[in-house]
This record gives sequence, structure tokens and C-alpha cells, in this order.
Amino acid sequence: MARLFGRRRELAALTAAMEAAGRGRGSLFVVTGGIGTGRTALLRALPPLARRRGLRVLSASGAVLERELTLGVVDQLLEPLLPGAALEPPYDARFFAELAAAVAEFSAREPLLLLVDDLQWADAASLRWLGRLARRPASLGILLVVAVRDGDPDAEQPRIHALSDSASRVLRLEPLLAADTAALVAERLDRLADPALAAACHEACAGNPMLLTAVLAELVEAGGVFADPVEAVAGLRLPAVRERLLAALAAQPAPVRAVVKALAVLGEDADPELVGRLAGLDGTGCSEAVGVLCRLGLLSCGRTLNFVHRYVRETVEESMSPAEQEDSRRRAAVLLHDAGYPVEQAAAQLLATTWCQDGWAAEVLRSAAVAAVRRAAPADAARYLRRLLLDGAATGPERAALLLDLAAIERTFDPAAAMRHVVQALLLLPSAEQRALAVRWLPPALLGGCPPPSVELVAKAAEELAGAPAQAGDDREPALRIEARLRHVTVAGPGLLAGSAERLRTLGPTPPLETAAERELVTVLLHGATVAQRLTAAEVAPLANRILCYEPASPAHVYTTLPLLTDTLIATDSIETVGPWLEAAGEAARRERAPVPQALIGLELTQLLLAQGLFARARAQAREVLDLGAAQWAPIQSMAAVVRAAIETTDGELTERLLEAYGESIDHGHSPSMLQLVRASGAAARGDLPTALEYVLDWGRSVERADWRNPAVVPWRTWAAGLWLRMGQGARAHELVDEELARALAWGAPGPIGRAQRVKGELTEGEGGIELLRASLTTLEGAVNGMERARTGVLLGRRLRAQGRPEAEAHLRRGREQALAGGAPRLADLAARELRELAQSLGPATLTRAERRVAALAAQGVSNKEIAGRLEVSTRAVEKHLTQAYRKLDVAGRAELAGVAHLLPSDAAPPA
Repeated sequence: MARLFGRRRELAALTAAMEAAGRGRGSLFVVTGGIGTGRTALLRALPPLARRRGLRVLSASGAVLERELTLGVVDQLLEPLLPGAALEPPYDARFFAELAAAVAEFSAREPLLLLVDDLQWADAASLRWLGRLARRPASLGILLVVAVRDGDPDAEQPRIHALSDSASRVLRLEPLLAADTAALVAERLDRLADPALAAACHEACAGNPMLLTAVLAELVEAGGVFADPVEAVAGLRLPAVRERLLAALAAQPAPVRAVVKALAVLGEDADPELVGRLAGLDGTGCSEAVGVLCRLGLLSCGRTLNFVHRYVRETVEESMSPAEQEDSRRRAAVLLHDAGYPVEQAAAQLLATTWCQDGWAAEVLRSAAVAAVRRAAPADAARYLRRLLLDGAATGPERAALLLDLAAIERTFDPAAAMRHVVQALLLLPSAEQRALAVRWLPPALLGGCPPPSVELVAKAAEELAGAPAQAGDDREPALRIEARLRHVTVAGPGLLAGSAERLRTLGPTPPLETAAERELVTVLLHGATVAQRLTAAEVAPLANRILCYEPASPAHVYTTLPLLTDTLIATDSIETVGPWLEAAGEAARRERAPVPQALIGLELTQLLLAQGLFARARAQAREVLDLGAAQWAPIQSMAAVVRAAIETTDGELTERLLEAYGESIDHGHSPSMLQLVRASGAAARGDLPTALEYVLDWGRSVERADWRNPAVVPWRTWAAGLWLRMGQGARAHELVDEELARALAWGAPGPIGRAQRVKGELTEGEGGIELLRASLTTLEGAVNGMERARTGVLLGRRLRAQGRPEAEAHLRRGREQALAGGAPRLADLAARELRELAQSLGPATLTRAERRVAALAAQGVSNKEIAGRLEVSTRAVEKHLTQAYRKLDVAGRAELAGVAHLLPSDAAPPA
């Protein structure tokens, strides 16, 4: 027999009563508890204990279907004692007295344990006889133990109350403690219980033995090992439990059933008054019904009402017909709204109905959407508006307005859905002006990933607006905004891109920037002129910074063309202001818990960090963008910053994640496919340099066709030249680098000029190459990219070291420091190796006599204190000599001295 857990107190009391019965002093115990609390299990545990104490055990059980069988329970109970006895009428007082006397006579010879389970379902005659027997147990050697289910309507019979009132003791079974649950879990799973699993079982079952037993049976069937115990327990379905709960509820009177259904509709922490109103009961009726459910063990009762376990609520919900649920939820919504509860609680009820077409319901859902936005829960707000759309009551312009409201919310977490809904709205709006205003909800950075028909709708709206009478004042805003989106480089063809500078000039020497639409258009035109290199960095930077001065640092800028401003300022090496501006916008996006703005701002920050040569931070930022799910909704063209991060930092993980997300995607729009560069990065990481080069060259050809000319934006010639050089074919890279340098000089920003000079210097042998590297380093002193300086410095230091020039050390050391600061460990390691080789060849010769002697002793493992004693100097002097020796030998400390010990004197002891 299985062990009984959590009932030590009850078993101790019953065991003592058995021993008393064996001495001729009987008693009556009543065991009570709600459904599933283990009354039957407790009674089944008693017979072995009784037999060991010399008691004979007689047992019976009431049953719903046998309540009409007169003396059915008594017949079960006494048949072993009085075999073949006919319990026939008349069932009068004399009959009951004779039957009781026969049992008493038998108990005088052999003490008895009489067990009656489910007494509430016993027939009336059996209850009458048991009541007579219960009035004299102390004078008999009989222990009578009866079990009654609390909360059952049949348990309210007067005879059962009379039995309870005359009982020696009433044992109410409480929920199991957490320790008892853990012990039962361990026994059923045949091993030590996983604490997380035991806790999940205890929380889900609230200490109810019936539920716990059913859960454990399912867990054993599933194997008993789970990656997420909480999820495993929460996902279980318990059909056997459902049937018992349904049967228990079906036996309840109508008010009790109404209350339990009302609570299932209203959910957790429901107000008892509201539950009563939904159930159609007054306060007294509701309190009585709640009391029954608490005694039955289905509710935890306090100031608010809750089911003790979710299985109960699920069972109640399943027991309600669809029509019953629909009616209850609509009435609940009205009650919640009229009682002044938060509007989202009423809206949650409406979401579960099938009809929300009346004006009141629509207003509730709209108000709930506003409330959800205010508490930074855009997904909830979208659910409310999607429910309105689902009903289809709104048509034409009204439906278009609803679609646009929904798109304004969705773009913070589901931009693909937002784009679809804006496009749907465009088809419903009657005028060109309205369609132009609707376009403002389209994030331009994502428009390039839309299918061509969607882009064509935007273009058509632009054409209609262009054909309208000349716009002025506020009416001019939609025209400028839609032009900005069409000129955005992710959708614009080569013709529009090349014409950006000319269109910018039509706005005058000082383009107006007072309105958001004006700033959007000027941003796009500036970026287009930058990419096509139709202006110089000196012309672009002042206007780009001027735009930034007009714009507050807000996450909303990602829904405009303004993110292009970051790329433009980076290209001009003018980023002093944009960094803090982006950090402030990003912090606001985090407060709003809006993943799309966080990711889009993260892309801007990634690009900015790369431009500063802060590779470690750029890698971390790029990974955060991917972790925010950007690859699920952003086209590859919008992920250029992550692509650049993968290339510049040679991060294989970023490359793999990009290939996994976009490897099979289809490109829309006119922009060169960033997938080519991702594939190039992957091939280079595998060591397949020819394939990587072909991808880069192919991308370069598409870049030229698209009129992307500026090496500050797309330095593909530098990447290709580097691959040629790694393949040992540096001569083929000269032409590319010469063209890159010419364009960089024409643009005028120090970063791309210094980079091109370095690559040309790397390709050029002898003194000419060294002079180009010196020029690169000088140029890059005025650039913001510390990594470019590090690369040039390390390369120059290597060239100088190869020629034995003393200034090599300074360039290598500074390059290493800059590489470490920027998070480029490979470059830092390369510089460190060069420095070690230089130190090993020159270091011992540059050490002073004292430094050599101290370093030699330290290399042999002698402590600083011992060295000081041998050389008769202070410990401070030893530390100073060691520090100088470490620097000159370029070692990190004592551990690395052993590697250069052969360069030091073998006998460092002072002369006697």
C-alpha cells in the first residue's frame, strides 16, 4: 500500500482511539474535507493499523446511486459480521435496537473498527441506525470513523449534523505542506525530487492530494525529466480530475453553480460583490454560495475570491456552453465598466466574445487601447483594435482610420503588420491628401523590404499629390513627407539618388527646417548627395548638424527618415553631437518597452560605435539588435550596421546569425543586396578567399550601378583590396585602391582618406610604402575612428621593425593600446608579438646593469625581498627595476620572464 503523506496528526489521533477501543472504550471520529483532500485515502490507511492492535475491521461506503437502497450502507458494513442476516422491515425502533445490541455483543468479544466513507450519500435508514450507535460508543469496544465531504449539499442533512455534533473528534483535512508534496513527488518519481519540480507541483495543486496524484501520474507517464518543470506541470491536462469536479459541481444547487461560473468569467482576485451581481444573487445568497465552495475546497476565500487551482477554473469554463459564456462575458463587461473598474478589464471580457459591433463595445475597446499605450503595453493595445477590425463593422474611411491607429501601435513591436495595415488603409482612403497623410505611418527604413506592389501604392499616392494644386502651409507637409519616403535610398532608383543634390539646391542656401516634414526631406536629400558623392563632407556636415539641433532626442525618430542622419554624420567624421542624442533616444525607448525603436536605435548606435573603432561595444550592440528580434521584421538592407559589424570585427557568430535569418530571403527595391556582403564574410571566415572576393566584387558592381560612390559609406574597394592582398595578389588591388583614394580625397573626410592611404601603403613596398603609412597616420589623427589609427600604427610599426628602425616600438605600443581599447584582440596580439620579438632582440642590450641582474634573479623565482637582500638594495628599488625591465622586454610580469631568461645573465649573484 502507498504511503500516506501529510496526515501524521490525524493518524496519531486515530491510532490512540484504536488502542482505547481495544480496552473497551469506543469513540466516534468524523473526517471532513473538500473534494480531493484524501478522506478515502486516510480511511484506507486504517485497517492495517487496527488489525495490529487486535481490532476487527468492517467498512462501507455511500454512493449517489444507492441512496434509495434502504440500509444499503449498514448491509455493507455488517454483512461480514452477520453473514446471511436478512435486514428486512419493519425498520422500527425495536429493529434498530436489536441490530445495535448484536453489534455491541460482538464488540464485547472482539473490538471493532467501523469505517464509513462518503457518509453524505448514505441512505436515510443507515444514517438513522448509525446515529443510534453513535450515542453509546464509549460503552462499547467500537471505534466508528465516518468521512463526510464538506460543501456537498447532502452533507447538510440533520442526521449528519447530529453525528458530527456527537463525535469525539472532528478531523478536518487541510492541504498538504510543501515538504509533504516534495516527499510524494520523490516517491512517485522514484528518486530525489527536483526542488523546482516539487515547487511547481505544490503551487499548481495548492496541496490538494487528488490533483497532486493526477499530476504525478501524468509526469510518470511522460518520463519524469523536464527542462522546464513549471512549464511541464502547467501544460498538463487531467481528464480524470475534470470528471470528478464536474460531478461535484453538478450536485450543487443553482446559486452555487451560478457563483462558480461568474468567478470563472471574472477571473482572479474577483470582488465578491461583483461576482454576486453577475450571478444574479443578493449579498446573502452570494455569501452562502461562496461558503459552500470554500468548504468544498474549490475557492480560497478572502477579501477577493480565487480558485484554489487553475484546473478548477478550466473545468468550470469547459462546462459552460458557448452561448452561456458569450452572455456572461458581455454582462461582465457592462458590470465592470459601470462599476468604474479600469477600462481594460471590461475590454478583456469583450475580447472573449464573438460580437463587438455596437457603439458601446467599440468605444470600450478604443479606450482600452489608449490605456494600454499609456502603460507601455502596445501588444495589448493592438489586440483591442484588432478585435474591432475583426468584427468588420467599420467600413471605408472609418475602417481606414482604424487601420492607421492600429499601425501606429503595431510599428513599435510588429512593423510588418503595421506596413500591411497602412497599405490596406491606402486602398480605402478617398483623397490624395488623406493617402499622403497615411504614408507618415510607414517607417521608411522598412519600406524597402515591402513587396513592389506596396511601394507602387506609395508612389501612386505621391503622383496624385504632385498633380494637385500647389501646396502651402500645413498642406505642404504631406507632400514633403511622401517625397522624402520615395527618395529614401532603400527604395529610390539611381536616378532619384543622383538628383538628390540638385533637389537640395532648389531649397536654397539655407533650407527651411522648422517642420518635421522639411527636416525629413532635407535629411534624405543630404544622405542621397552623400552616398552619390555629389557634395563634399565640408558642405554636408554643417547642414546635417543643423537638422539635429531642431530634433528632440525621441524614439519616434526611427519612424521617419532621420536615422539616415546618423550615417551622414559618420561619413563626414562629425559625430560629437549625435552620440549623446542617440543614447537619450535609446533610453526613452527602453522606458517605453518598445522593441522596434530599441532595435532601430541599436542599429544606429552600432554604426556609430564602428565609426569610432569601438569594436567590442559594436559587437555587443549588434547582438542586442538581433536579440530584440530585428531579423524577424527588418529587411536585410536595414541591417547594414550589423553586416558591417560582422565584417569589420570578423565576428563569425554575427555572420552565422545573419545567414540563418536572411539566407533565403528575397530582396526588394533598388539597393545593392547586403546579403552578398554577409556571404562574403562567411566565406572569408571559412578561409575561402576567392569566393569571398567574388561576392565583394559582385556587390561593388551593383553599388556602382546604384550610384553609391562615396568610400566613406561603402568602402568595398578597400575590402576587395585586402582580400587580394591576403591571396598574394597585391598588384591587382592597386587600381582599386587608387580610385578609392581619389574619391576619398574628393569627399574630404579624414577617415576614408587615411584608410585608403593605409591600404595603398600596405600594397607599396619600400620607403614609398612607409611614407604612405606615415601620411595615413597623420591624416587619421583628425579622424574619430581609433581602430583605423590602430591598424595603421601596427602596420607602420611592423614595417619599421623589419628595417630595424628604433621608432617601431612607439608605433607598435600605441597601436596595441588603441586596439585593446577598441576591442580588437587579434590586432593587439599581433602588435604584442612584434613587440616581444623586438624586445627580445634589443631588450637585454637596453637594460641597465641593475635591471639585468634584478630581472635574472626574478626569472629564477627569487622573491623581491630576497633579491633586495642579495643586492643590498631596498625592496622599492627592486620593484622599480623590475617595472622598467618588464617594459623594455615587453613582458607582463614574472610569469613571462621565463620566456626571455636565455637573454639574461646566468649568474646574477653579486661578487663577493
